[in-house]
Amino acid sequence: MSRLLLVEDDDNLARMLVEQLRLAGHDVVPARDLATARRKLAEGLFDLVILDRGLPDGDGLELASDIAGDEAGPAILMLTARVDVDSRVQGLYAGAADYLTKPFSVQELMARIHVRLRERAGKNSLSVGKVKLDAGNMSFNAGNGPVFLPENEFRILQLLAQYQGRVFTQADLERALYGPDIPDSNTIEVYIYNLRRKLAGAGVEKLIRTVRNRGYLILQDA
Repeated sequence: MSRLLLVEDDDNLARMLVEQLRLAGHDVVPARDLATARRKLAEGLFDLVILDRGLPDGDGLELASDIAGDEAGPAILMLTARVDVDSRVQGLYAGAADYLTKPFSVQELMARIHVRLRERAGKNSLSVGKVKLDAGNMSFNAGNGPVFLPENEFRILQLLAQYQGRVFTQADLERALYGPDIPDSNTIEVYIYNLRRKLAGAGVEKLIRTVRNRGYLILQDA
């Protein structure tokens, strides 16, 4: 399931889009201004940001530029009433992968989202030693064929692989998976245990290290 951030201040349009995107199988988090969008981005990971330009507290281009500065950040699809060429060019230069003007067809929006997510999945092929991650089908391959993972297990492995050498606390990983709705359980420990067991079954030992009293990491020379 892809996680989308919808930044749109038109409440009626936002409600309609949230409903349609959820029906299409996406996890959608709404935000109606830049401040809320920045807070949501700090709380968890997203695959795509659908971003309006004219927001109550500023221009969506500000947020697009911030996101584009993070190589591991989400793709950006600008959704705006500004139809002039200069505005479209500004959006693309700010880091948007696509630009759709209002009014628009929901069917076209869905198609563009699909393309942007497919492109992002292709860019998210990561390698750690002999372990190759494939975001397109949420699997890893250590040379003996793909091992398919549940979504949350793959997202943890992907995050640790993207930031090799960085220690992630349990709270960091919980925010990445759940945003503010963190469950009261030991799910992170269970996911790490399952990942280690599956990696060991593929012949990869000690890829995910535990840093006592801190969290988990993958070393750059793993």
